[in-house]
Parts: sequence; C-alpha cells; structure tokens
Amino acid sequence: MKLSEKALFLAAFFVSMIVRGLRCTVRCRFVGFREYRKRLKNREAVLIAFWHNQGLFMPFAYYGPWGKIRIIVSQSRDGELIASLLWWFGILSVRGSSSRGGSEALRELLKLASEGTTSLVFTPDGPKGPIYKVKEGLAYLASRSGRPLYLLSVSYTRAKYFKSWDQFRLPFPFCRAYFTCSPPLSFPRTRNPEELEIFRRSIEQGMNRVNEIASALSHQQITLPESEYLLSPGVFPEDPLPTHLNLT
Repeated sequence: MKLSEKALFLAAFFVSMIVRGLRCTVRCRFVGFREYRKRLKNREAVLIAFWHNQGLFMPFAYYGPWGKIRIIVSQSRDGELIASLLWWFGILSVRGSSSRGGSEALRELLKLASEGTTSLVFTPDGPKGPIYKVKEGLAYLASRSGRPLYLLSVSYTRAKYFKSWDQFRLPFPFCRAYFTCSPPLSFPRTRNPEELEIFRRSIEQGMNRVNEIASALSHQQITLPESEYLLSPGVFPEDPLPTHLNLT
C-alpha cells in the first residue's frame, strides 16, 4: 500500500529528526567556505554541486534563508520521500531528472536562476549514475545563468558505504566529518557544444578535486592549512595534491 502524501510528509519529519540527531554526534570541520557562507547570508543566489552519495549531511552546509534554495529531485516515488525530507531542512524541490521531466525542470531552473533570488543545488551524477560523472545540464546552466558555481564534498573518518550504484555514505555516530568547498567557478555564456563540453570536464575535474581533498582530510593525509591552500583561488584545481598522499 502506498503512503498517502500526508503520511509521507510525516515519515520524512521523523527521518529528518534522526539525521539531525546523528549530526549532533558528529564533529564537523568546514574548509574553504568563507566566501560561500558570506554570499548565502547576504541572500545572493549561487549554484551548488556535490556528488549524489554525499547528500545526507549536505543540508548542514547551507547557510541561506529557509526556502531560498532548490534542488532537482526525480519524479519517482523515492523522489517524493526525498523531496519531503528536504523540505524539513528548508530545501525546496524541482521535480525532474535526466530521464523524466528533465527539460521541464531545466526550464524552471533557468527561470529561477534569471530571477536571482534562489540558490540551486545539483547532484550531477544522479539520479542513476554513472558515479562521479558530470552530465551536461550543469555546465549549460552555469554558462547560461552567470551565477557562481561552488563545488562541495564531505568525507567521514568512519562511515558505511552502501552497495548502491553511488556507494551512498552513512556516517557512524561520533566520527568526524570534513566538508570542503571550492572557490566560485564562473563560465562565459555560450551554446557551443564543444565549449560546453570543456566546461563540463572542468566541473568534473573540480568536483573530483574537492572530493580528494575531503578524503585526504578524513584519512589524516593532509593538514587543514594544506587543504585551505589547495582550495584557495588561483590554486584550485590546477595545483597537484602533495606527493605524500595516496588516495587510490
């Protein structure tokens, strides 16, 4: 029997309380977030992207006003639960994906981006993968909107990795979480497919880099000052990671 909309909304509330309870046991460190926080607190609209498997704790990396942020959520039944859960964190949804309702969702996102009052969030390898591969929609929107794009990642000292396509991560209680944020990325306005593919690869490279830095922090392979340097403008993402790291 399918849950009614009201029951689904209530179930999402209890799940949100469980996630908040788990968050209370986890010590979080945030690296590279200074300008990102400033923009959100000033109610500036930005674009935000992180990999699909890191979504559980990402609501805690949002610093803007309630309801001034939206994310694409699939039109599946699972998507309904996710949309209801995100609502309890002040994150509203645009329903659609690369396979269902994608063009309608993209048009709505372009409209929201042009209004300049709502930040937009993407998991560019979702909803079904392949893992750690950016789809072209994010590059197109980043180019057309002119909004700064921030790339986020989170890694835990102890976590369960599920055997799903995205290797979804569930942190263990009393672990540490390291959040990383790139400098803002900007792309010139274009419709040229070759240029958009260059932008897509650049975003993918940047997302993999913030992921590597967060992972290195959680494995104590890199210090906080080193990570701040690697995430600073003019350095990110070109400079290689320190040679002593082994991230394979």
